[in-house]
Amino acid sequence: MGATEVVVVSGLGEVREVVTTAAAALGHRAVVCEPEAVADRWHAGGTVFIGVDSAAEVAALELPRRDRVYLVGADSGAAALWSVPLGAEVILLPQGRAWLSSVLTGPSDGSGELLAVLGGSGGVGASTVAAALAWRASERGRSVALVDLDRAGGGIDLLLGGEREPGWRWPRFAAADGVLGDVREFLPVIDGVTVLSTARGTDLEVGRESVTAVLGSLQRCFDLVLLDPGRGWSPAGREALRLAGRTLLLVGGCVRGVAAGAQTVRAFGPPAAEVVVRRLPGVRVPDDAIEDSLGLPVVARLRHDPSLVVAAERGERPGLSRRRGGLGRVCDQLLAAS
Repeated sequence: MGATEVVVVSGLGEVREVVTTAAAALGHRAVVCEPEAVADRWHAGGTVFIGVDSAAEVAALELPRRDRVYLVGADSGAAALWSVPLGAEVILLPQGRAWLSSVLTGPSDGSGELLAVLGGSGGVGASTVAAALAWRASERGRSVALVDLDRAGGGIDLLLGGEREPGWRWPRFAAADGVLGDVREFLPVIDGVTVLSTARGTDLEVGRESVTAVLGSLQRCFDLVLLDPGRGWSPAGREALRLAGRTLLLVGGCVRGVAAGAQTVRAFGPPAAEVVVRRLPGVRVPDDAIEDSLGLPVVARLRHDPSLVVAAERGERPGLSRRRGGLGRVCDQLLAAS
């Protein structure tokens, strides 16, 4: 990330000092302004940091939603109260100092692509699509890593039938921070794809600093890194979406599925997401209606295939059908745009 303008809105000395110092260290220009003046810089600022003391005043301006907005301060109650109205991530001080620097650092300078597959609702098969994309890309000769960040998903290694494969899972990276070296030798490889999975039997919450550090390492080592952030709205999942260069939103092709997808968009706000519609038997919502509801383009439709569910239950590799709307053909279509 090149030098950008960083906007700071706060009367708290600690917030101003932390943000401006971190920005200066990374070569960014920090601009401190009053709440009433932030509207003029709302779209110009590369990143906006709002102190919890100024949150109410900024929220009262009813500015349009944008990404890269952060609430900063030591008052967790106030941060929780105003994060939703502002559409902002929360950085609590002092423990959030390291993540604040990671936010300003931006994505790794590695050449690999970070591609997230986000489920618009439960049960649409986001993990299956992420795994299929990983396998298809590997077959095409690209080096691929598949990263699971869904704490409640049971571990994507189980979906792939690789739960007994030796190697590290996320708990081993819980303390990761800063710039990591090559971590490939520690991770299991399943059918040619390097996999970093959550672990069963532990309720570890992966920190945002760890996600930034590990994804930075993987991006430097692989051509493509597939991300399965889950739908638990965890800090780790949100950080993965923030870093992703491209996000695919998988939506069920029914009215309820589209409504759930719209809620997911409001909750996560993934920038520049593309919609993949999972067809359901006997139901078809027109693409233009889906695009109007979500404000995002439909780029592919995946046909209903009961065999995918069976394969997932057995921990078997899903069939990559080349039929129209088949998983293999859709993967080829999506990867061609990468």
